Amino acid sequence: MNLASLDEPPAYGRRREAPLITFGIPAYQRPELLHETLASLIRQTGGHDFEVVVCDDGGLPATARVVAEFPADRFSLYLNQPALGGVGNWNRCLQRARGRWVMILHEDDLLYPWYLDTVVPRLCAGASAVCTRVVQGAAPPLLAPPAGRPAVRRYLPLYFIKSSFTPFPGVLFPGELGRRLGGFDARHGPLADYEFWYRLACAGRVEVVRQVAAFYRTSPDQWTARDWPAMIRQVHLLRRQVALQQLGRRPLAFWLARFFSYRDARAYARRFPGRPASLQRVLGFRRIPLSGLPSGWVWQLLKLLA
Repeated sequence: MNLASLDEPPAYGRRREAPLITFGIPAYQRPELLHETLASLIRQTGGHDFEVVVCDDGGLPATARVVAEFPADRFSLYLNQPALGGVGNWNRCLQRARGRWVMILHEDDLLYPWYLDTVVPRLCAGASAVCTRVVQGAAPPLLAPPAGRPAVRRYLPLYFIKSSFTPFPGVLFPGELGRRLGGFDARHGPLADYEFWYRLACAGRVEVVRQVAAFYRTSPDQWTARDWPAMIRQVHLLRRQVALQQLGRRPLAFWLARFFSYRDARAYARRFPGRPASLQRVLGFRRIPLSGLPSGWVWQLLKLLA
């Protein structure tokens, strides 16, 4: 379900003036993790203006009880009736956001207390997305607060041939731009974020603040982990689309898409020893010329092309 197809849902919680930032939380039956995510937002330093919009696709009473523990002038709950599914709920969060800047933050991820202090100075006209570096794992590691001003790197549309700039958390984008672009495209399933970040990069300047300020929780039952054996071909097709749009129908465009897809497939073959047919097909890209090059060298080639 895409943004344009959503009706208005029932709302709970008190509204206030439009804030600078909206954190949209797509929730589904994990209230314990949701509490941890919301607590990470209330611990943000710097006194920045934000609201939190929890869009609930699961309807558990425990979810409502968790949200009720936080200040009602900042934290609101919206119940999806009927449920919208993963990407549909991401779009519901975008639809309900009133902030100038929006982040879709999964209920099992979180932000470190210095996140807003790190990114707010980068929120300016012309920026279509600002994000930070992300640490991954089963549980958030304890990190020391940053010292000094972190470096900032531009992430160009061409770079999406290699990968997206982040696994998901920590991305702020202008809400109006996100809605104008149509939100997340459900046809891409778990890759809807990758494809949406690429469209944002084509629409303006994307910046990556080189400071870890977000945590991405990994687990065997998460959507991408479950679907990767079948998704690998879809990832390649998205890379191929990016390559053709950025480089035209040049042999180099096809080679770059196949090179990075093969590297992904080789890594996932270690995780999925059964090697389904979709994975086997992409592993066949090892037959392309120079498939054994270090990926860092090819990443440098992308930067030179940019």
